[in-house]
Amino acid sequence: MTWLQLSLKEWQRRPLRTSVTAAGVAIAVAALFSLLAFQRGYRDGVRQELDRLGAHVLVVPKGCPYDAASMALHGANWPCYLKQKYLEEVRAAVGVAMAAPVFMTAVYDTNATQTVYVGVEKNILALKRGWQIEGAFPEHNNGLLVGSEIAKRNGWRIGQEVPLPGISNQVGTVTGILAPTQGADDTFIFLRLADAQQLFHHPNELTHILVRLADPETLDAAVAQLRGCDAGLAMNVVPLAHLFHTIQALVNSTRLLLGCVALVALLVAGVGVSNTVLMAVAERTRDLGVMRALGAAPGDIFLLVWLETLQVCLVGALAGIVMAFAASRGVETWLRSKLPFAPTDALIRWEWWIAAACLLCAVGVGSLAGFLPAWRAARVPPMTAIRAAGGRA
Repeated sequence: MTWLQLSLKEWQRRPLRTSVTAAGVAIAVAALFSLLAFQRGYRDGVRQELDRLGAHVLVVPKGCPYDAASMALHGANWPCYLKQKYLEEVRAAVGVAMAAPVFMTAVYDTNATQTVYVGVEKNILALKRGWQIEGAFPEHNNGLLVGSEIAKRNGWRIGQEVPLPGISNQVGTVTGILAPTQGADDTFIFLRLADAQQLFHHPNELTHILVRLADPETLDAAVAQLRGCDAGLAMNVVPLAHLFHTIQALVNSTRLLLGCVALVALLVAGVGVSNTVLMAVAERTRDLGVMRALGAAPGDIFLLVWLETLQVCLVGALAGIVMAFAASRGVETWLRSKLPFAPTDALIRWEWWIAAACLLCAVGVGSLAGFLPAWRAARVPPMTAIRAAGGRA
């Protein structure tokens, strides 16, 4: 019988106590896995969403820039609007290569299902370079370019006249269907800017302007000029690169705090493992003494107890990783309800390096937690252990 097989006997001797100890490790590792996966998923999700927007600068009405960016990316009803005449001042700013006006609004049907309508001009195609359109961009009144998800949900086809969801007695003709973008655009209905303004009774008003610069290196100068123009006091100029770094800084600060909590939880779990193994060593003093008397060296006893500790931590770590991944959708839903800016991409995703990092942490904690019990077991004199009443030294 090998030392590994001997170390597995502890699970049969005290299954409940050992399982509870492993559960403590599992909870700590699950927290660590979720934290690492969320941090990476959130960062990549925000970056991809901003890239899909295709702009360097977002011009919005006065208010919170984070709320405005979230509305522009995910679709919502806007509380206030920009005057369309501001568009000319934005286009005249030095360094601006393209300024695409947008009118966005969200409506709800009787089932509380949200439909987002986005009024745009054809120059939006210069920003959305990743778009692939089956059919054509709307050129005439009541033309619709629909996202792949909403077209699939409603069974719409190109050339079909369809009722506009959430709007009574209004129809449109599907002129094009977007190929899947893996973003919020898949759920939007795009129409001409003038049609959207007329449909929702906001003539000569915009919700935001997407601005692409000729040279991204001139971002600070372009933003300063836009803020200093005549309309600068009536609009918010949001550089998306700065927005990304600001959001990342906030997330990193939160990650540091949560990381400390996860580390403390892992250390507490390690102390629990050490205490459990110490109890097991005390209960098996006579058994360990017999092994010594039969020829086992102190190093063999040390290895046996150390392997037992390591097994508890590894089993707990594997269970924690599985538990974290299984609960990831629920955790993600809860996080989205708390975050002011949450990308549509998955926030918690499986990555092998994260699982490996959690396992390495568990091995490190198990090695440290097993040292004291293993050292104590290795120092038990054989004759003292055998003579101990009730198996105690």
